[in-house]
Amino acid sequence: MNHKALVVIDIQNDITKHYRDIIDRLNAAIEWAAESGMEIVYIQHNNLSAGTRTFKPGTKGAELVPELRIVSDHIFVKTKANALTSEAFSEFIRSKEIGEFYVTGADATACVKSTCFNMTKAGYAVHVISDCVTSYDLKKMPEMLAYYTDKGCEVRDLAFYMGTRYQYRRLDNHNFTGHSLDDFVRHQTVTECWRKIDNDWKLVPNVYEENWSQVQCREIAEDVVHHINLDQTGFGAFDGERIIGFATVSHRIFGAAARYVQLVCFQISEEYRRQGIGRKLFSLACEEARRLGADKLYISAHSSKESQAAYRALGCTPAEEVNEKLAAAEPFDVQMEYRL
Repeated sequence: MNHKALVVIDIQNDITKHYRDIIDRLNAAIEWAAESGMEIVYIQHNNLSAGTRTFKPGTKGAELVPELRIVSDHIFVKTKANALTSEAFSEFIRSKEIGEFYVTGADATACVKSTCFNMTKAGYAVHVISDCVTSYDLKKMPEMLAYYTDKGCEVRDLAFYMGTRYQYRRLDNHNFTGHSLDDFVRHQTVTECWRKIDNDWKLVPNVYEENWSQVQCREIAEDVVHHINLDQTGFGAFDGERIIGFATVSHRIFGAAARYVQLVCFQISEEYRRQGIGRKLFSLACEEARRLGADKLYISAHSSKESQAAYRALGCTPAEEVNEKLAAAEPFDVQMEYRL
């Protein structure tokens, strides 16, 4: 049971108004978890008690709030505080072999508390994303975070889980050389790729291993060095002095209906993937594109099933205006864009 899930608890219309204080971070957590390959689970409370008016089945108050990003259909209903009392959710955990949970939502003093307690009691690894949890009584939050820790949960903020424990730097001749990628692992096992067939995108079998040799790593590093001194801006993610991910943005603006700049390179070393590093580098690339005066980022993206899922999780969509030169250079790539 080594699979992971992000659990969003009771972010419904009848919940405390304080959910608005965390909704942006909560949606960012959902995007990060989706990019990291986790299952995304939404827990919805139904109140069956006769003497209460909130969270009643079939009412607007019981619906998930409209601001919440919904990226899966894994929505499970509970009628008690502990989410594990939902038989459908418990069966989902078993079927997906989930053993590790990242918990968010409300209320920190009630349903989140009960769910975390029972998850750790059942032997699951539980992480509480501290700035993605709220309560009707915010004064009790420090006490509740201490409670989660005492019960065996790891309690960290979203930035920690999204990979900001690594350093992110603008690339220059001091921190990036022709040997900077010597330890970089560009490996990918591809089984399916997207292909345009009869004017429709279809996923087709295509099995191969993609890996950079030492010679390729040196050639790519030298190319990056050349361009960051000429016509591109680069950003790197560093674990100590080792570069573990990098992205470069061209300074050239193109396009007729929109102002595009190209995301030229975007790579994360294999052992560092699924930690939010790509999202941070992508964000830095977008900031640079805006600074350059672009309104869209252009990506000639790898067509593998996994790569396309990652780009779409970042918010990328098929390019409205295809750069024919870039498309011809990589005919099997999917031409994509990101609106800045």
